[in-house]
Amino acid sequence: MSRIPCLDTEALPETLRSLSQGRVINVYRMLGHAPRSVTQIARLGAALFADGSLGAIDRELLILTYATAFEAEYEWAQHVPISRAAGVTDAQREALRHSRYDAEVFTPAQQALLGFAAAAAASPHVDDARHAAVAAHYTEEQIVETLVLTGFYYLLARVCTVLDIEIDAPETDELVRMAQTMHSH
Repeated sequence: MSRIPCLDTEALPETLRSLSQGRVINVYRMLGHAPRSVTQIARLGAALFADGSLGAIDRELLILTYATAFEAEYEWAQHVPISRAAGVTDAQREALRHSRYDAEVFTPAQQALLGFAAAAAASPHVDDARHAAVAAHYTEEQIVETLVLTGFYYLLARVCTVLDIEIDAPETDELVRMAQTMHSH
C-alpha cells in the first residue's frame, strides 16, 4: 500500500483529467497531491512520448534502462507492454534487466546510447569517450532529449519508490495512445 493514498480521479485537477481522457495511472494520481505541477509534468511526459526526436524503440530502451538504474519496478512494469508494442524484444528487455548495455541484442548505436544513459543515471558526469560514442550515432537534439528523459524518469522513479506506489500496469499499449491524446491538446 502506498505511503500516501493516490487521489481518486475526481479529485485531480480538471486539466489533468481532461488531458488524460481515460484512466489516470497511479503515479499521476499520486502527483495530483502537487496540483500546481502535476499537469505540467504530465504534459512533459506526453511530449516526450508523442513528439520526441528519438524513435519509439530507443525511447523505450532508455526508459527501461532508467527503471533498472533507479530501481523503479513501477516504471519497469508500466513500460514492458509499451516497449513490446514499440518493438523491443524480450531478449533486449532481459539484457537491460541485468544492465548489459553492450549485449549483442542491441545495435552499436543502441549500445552507445544505453551506455551513455546508464552513465548519466549513475553519475553527474559522463566521460568523453561515452559522449563521443553516442555523438557518433545521435544528434545533439537526441542527446539532450536523452538527458531530459533521465531527469523525467528520475522524478517519476523517486515518487514511485519513496511513496511505494502500487503497480497498475496495463496489459496493452494504452498509455502510448493516452500520451498521444494528451500531447495533441
